[in-house]
Amino acid sequence: MAITVVSMGIGSVVLLIVGIFIQGLPRLSLMNWLIILWLAVVNSAFAFTLWNRTLRTLTAMQSSIINNTMLFQIAILAWIFLNERVTWREGIGMALAVIGVVTVQVRRRQARPPL
Repeated sequence: MAITVVSMGIGSVVLLIVGIFIQGLPRLSLMNWLIILWLAVVNSAFAFTLWNRTLRTLTAMQSSIINNTMLFQIAILAWIFLNERVTWREGIGMALAVIGVVTVQVRRRQARPPL
């Protein structure tokens, strides 16, 4: 937790200072503050708490698989929510990534000794 808090804390302070220096202090409405609060609590604090928990409980391979599935999860979410196009090449790449993740999981289960 300390590593995440320190790196995110230092990075966010540096970005805030640079942003204010370059663009000045913005005027924020109530909606802007609510969005910032949502991003801080859910997208940062909750997500990093979950991620730190998984790093403590999962193996390195399991964490790596979850991390690698984010690539096509983001593309699918962009297609659904942002109406971004997915080319056939990108679709094939995502399908190959999914097949790779499934293959690793299936092989791992087959290699596991019976209880």
